[in-house]
Amino acid sequence: MSGSSNNIKNIFIVRHGHADFGSGIDFERELTTKGVKRSNKTAEYIKQKCQSINMDLDLCISSAAIRTKQTAEIICQLNNISNCQYYRELYSTMASTWLDKIAGQSAKNIVIVGHNPTFSQLVNRLCGFEVYMKPAHCAFITLEFRDDGIIYPATLNDYFPNE
Repeated sequence: MSGSSNNIKNIFIVRHGHADFGSGIDFERELTTKGVKRSNKTAEYIKQKCQSINMDLDLCISSAAIRTKQTAEIICQLNNISNCQYYRELYSTMASTWLDKIAGQSAKNIVIVGHNPTFSQLVNRLCGFEVYMKPAHCAFITLEFRDDGIIYPATLNDYFPNE
């Protein structure tokens, strides 16, 4: 289609690490020791993947829930990402809200940290790859946006099951 411009983004889709179920308020649940350990493994995977393809990460977008913020902070620290944005509206939302947030960014290489079932649905919808993202799992995709929408399917470059 003439006149439309394409915008390619590399995105690491990360489900937050394992969280404590003891807190009465879901939004305030914190990572367990296991959650911190696995989040560090995911952060290291992202670092190694970026080094192997000579890619610098520009941005991290995260739900504002405590466990996602903790996961994002671990990833940002190890990967030298200085721009991390936290949004309460990404806490309990649909895949389309995440896509709108990503599409509106000028950054090309992005980490997003969020929740299930939304992130499993996001990977399934974008890539046609049936997956249930467990805590600290990571899908690395390349997604192309056009003025008139997303070009499907996205490319699933890699999936890190963090077992």
